[in-house]
Amino acid sequence: MNKHFKQIYKLSGKPIRHVIGLMSGTSLDGLDIAYCHCSEQGLEVKKYLTVPYDKKIRSLLASVQSKDQVPLGSLCILNTKLAHSYAAFIRMALQKWNLNHEDVDFIGSHGQTVFHFPTKERTATLQIVDGDQLAVASGLPVVSDFRQKHTAVGGEGAPLVSLMDEALFRDAKIARMLLNLGGIANLSWLPSSNSGSEVVSSDTGPANTLINEAMTLYFGKEYDKDGEVARQGQVNNEFVKALLYDDFFKKKFPKSTGQEMFNLGYIHYQMQSLGVYLQPKDLVATLTQFTIESVALAMKKISNSISFEWYVSGGGLYNTMIMEGLRAHFPDCPQRNIDELGIPPDAKEAALIAFLADAMIVGKKFLVNKREISLGKLSLSD
Repeated sequence: MNKHFKQIYKLSGKPIRHVIGLMSGTSLDGLDIAYCHCSEQGLEVKKYLTVPYDKKIRSLLASVQSKDQVPLGSLCILNTKLAHSYAAFIRMALQKWNLNHEDVDFIGSHGQTVFHFPTKERTATLQIVDGDQLAVASGLPVVSDFRQKHTAVGGEGAPLVSLMDEALFRDAKIARMLLNLGGIANLSWLPSSNSGSEVVSSDTGPANTLINEAMTLYFGKEYDKDGEVARQGQVNNEFVKALLYDDFFKKKFPKSTGQEMFNLGYIHYQMQSLGVYLQPKDLVATLTQFTIESVALAMKKISNSISFEWYVSGGGLYNTMIMEGLRAHFPDCPQRNIDELGIPPDAKEAALIAFLADAMIVGKKFLVNKREISLGKLSLSD
C-alpha cells in the first residue's frame, strides 16, 4: 500500500484524532484556530484563539474580496502567501498552548472566501489559501476546499455549519435554532428528531458586514462596540422596510449570499434611489435594525410558529443592540448559551472546519441535495 494511504488509514483508525481547524470569515479580522479532539462520541474543543490580521494582510484581503475585478497577480500571490502565514500562526498557537507538532494529526483549513456567486443555474464560490502550500509549510496533512463538492451536487456551498449542528446538537424532543452572526448571518433550524421534520440551513442576509463597513468609513472603527453608535442614532424604519423588499428575502430556503450583494455600495445606491439621507449615526442605527429584522424574518418563516430554544455565535453576539432586538421578537423562546452545547461561541466556526476535516479522514458522508457526499480535498506534506 502507498505510504500516504497507510498514513491516512492509520489516522482514520485512531479513537481520538487531534485536529486543528482554521477559519477566516468575511469580516477579515483574523484567523480563528481551534485545537479539537474528534471521536465517534463527537468533538471537544480543547484550545482556541484568534490571531488578528495586521493592517497589511487585512488590506490585501480587502483588495480581492467580493470585487468584480481583481488583479490576478495579487490573487495568485495571496493564495500562496496566506498559506505560509497560516503555518506561522499555527506554530505560534501551539507554542502558546504548550503543544508540540506531534500533538496534531492533521489540519482543516477553510481558506478565505474571495467571491461567492449563487445563481439559478449553479452556485460558484472561490476560497484561497492553497492546501498543498499549507501542508508543506506546516509539515502536516491538510484537508481544505470544503465548499466545491457541495456546489458540484447542486448545493449552495454555504452555510456548511448545519452539517455539524445536526450531527452534534439535534435533540429528540426540543427544537433548536442555531444562529451565527458573522459578516453574513446564517442559521441552522434543528426541529426535534422525533418530529420527522427536515433540518434547514440557510443564510439570512447581513449580520455585521454593513455595520462594520459604515463604522470604518464614518468613524474609523472596525465595529460598533456594544452597539454604542447605533444607540445614539435614529432608525429610519421605512428604509428598513424598503430594504426587506429585496428579491433575496423572497427566495425560498435554503439560500446563500455574501458581501458581493450586501455591501455599503448597495446601501448607498438604495438610499439614492429612494431619496433617503441619513447622518452616519442614523445609518448605523438603521443598518443594525436591518440586521435584526432580516434575521428575525428568517427565523419566523423557518420555525413556522413552532417553539424553540436558540443559540448564538459570531461577533454579533457581542452587539447588545442586535441581541436585544432579536430577543424582543422571540420573548417566549429561551435563548441559551452555546457553551451549554460544549462549544465556545468564538470557537464554533473553526471547530466546524475541524469537524469537516475529521469527517473526510474517517469517511463520514453528508446528505446534500439528496446525495451522500464527502467534503474536502486532502493535501500531504511530501
